[in-house]
Amino acid sequence: MNLRLVVFAAVVSALLGGLFGTTLSYIGQPDQGVLRYESPFYRGFYRQAPLIGAGLGAACGAGFAVISQSARRRQQGKARR
Repeated sequence: MNLRLVVFAAVVSALLGGLFGTTLSYIGQPDQGVLRYESPFYRGFYRQAPLIGAGLGAACGAGFAVISQSARRRQQGKARR
């Protein structure tokens, strides 16, 4: 298992997931300058959306890298038989 590849895929997809979370946070509250009532849950969620996106992105990226590597190994093993 190529650990460098797994870590690289996790970092890159974490960056993309963080950007996606930031985008969803911005779309979720378009009137940022306007004070209005929102529950504490949603205020906290808007702040944590980039972190949640980065965590999910890292997990998915690492998972896909591991699955890809194991599929390549399986194909190489069948080719050698």
